[in-house]
Amino acid sequence: MTPAGEITIELTHRAGQVGAVKIDSTRPEAARVFRGKTPEQLLSMVPLLFSLCSNAQAYAALLACRAALSLDAELEADAARECLVQLETVREHAWRILLDWPVLLGQPADKLALAALLKLDRQFKPCLFKDGEAFKLDSQLQIDGPFLQTLLVELTSLIDQAIFAGGRSGFLAISDEVHLRDWLDSNTGLAAQLLNAVYQCDWPLLGNSPVLGLPELDPAELNRQMQNTDPLAFCRTPQWQGRCFETTPLSRQQASPLLADLHGRYGNGLLLRFVAVLLEVAAIPQGLKPSLGTMSACAADGIGLAQLQAARGLLIHRLALRQGRVYDYRIVAPTEWNFHPDGVLAQDLKSLQADDVDGLRQQAEWLINAVDPCVQYRLILMPEN
Repeated sequence: MTPAGEITIELTHRAGQVGAVKIDSTRPEAARVFRGKTPEQLLSMVPLLFSLCSNAQAYAALLACRAALSLDAELEADAARECLVQLETVREHAWRILLDWPVLLGQPADKLALAALLKLDRQFKPCLFKDGEAFKLDSQLQIDGPFLQTLLVELTSLIDQAIFAGGRSGFLAISDEVHLRDWLDSNTGLAAQLLNAVYQCDWPLLGNSPVLGLPELDPAELNRQMQNTDPLAFCRTPQWQGRCFETTPLSRQQASPLLADLHGRYGNGLLLRFVAVLLEVAAIPQGLKPSLGTMSACAADGIGLAQLQAARGLLIHRLALRQGRVYDYRIVAPTEWNFHPDGVLAQDLKSLQADDVDGLRQQAEWLINAVDPCVQYRLILMPEN
């Protein structure tokens, strides 16, 4: 087991057909370490505890603390923080694309582009906040506009070349499958290679399931559910109104014209999941603004609740303060929705069928990558007795 935990996915199969799916997680209950801490101590610890999506985690913690303390919003600073979360979404998507997609295609990861991506990413906080401290109660907004624009141009260029082979703007202009196929025929970039492989394997529909995107969660009802439910049960295996939902880039981008057109043919199959990630990584840098949706709510008696869209889906933080210290802290990450034992990945995997075990494993690995667990996973294929 790694310090961040891992997810074990066991498929029971017979004659190339998946019969059952079992998903177990050893992800630790990280929020326990916050109990007894002051809000200031908590906000210092969060970026150290979460290496992935640390901006989203830190911002959710800040929103929850401010709500619990009945502090006013900071409109300009919060707009800058939302931009940092969106830039982190780009980094997380591009990182997985450059690291994992070549491997799926039998190629080496693009280490040069990965290094350039991380170098750019490290420079965003210092050009928006004094000393790069963006998620403290006393953070000071300090924007270097010209340098920010330079970084955004460099990031857009890196993504355009490393992922789209110069065809990023053309990809963003696609509104239906006909134009998507035309673009794929004329582009040789990593994105086109992967999507072409999905078509060549006849996998656009792969993993299609009836699981719906998570609807907007009413803050008051969410607070009641998190307060009255066993925290381990809800935080590890969340449901809403007795149902499993997915919260992914696909559920976030499903209204785009291209995805709406593809959905009519392939539901929430593999093709749409990859396209949704590409739409976000292509669009966010050029249209950077608070848009993914952030909301926070304050309940009585020192309780703060925050919801925001992180790279992989909805992130929820809830804390309760007593005498100025954290009495209770709960986090629900998007992985817990999407890798729920009865959630979207489990339902997607149950639909798989292949000629042999190797083919079944390959299909499963592509689907798992498309949903993205954010931690290491172990895939086990077991023949049915």
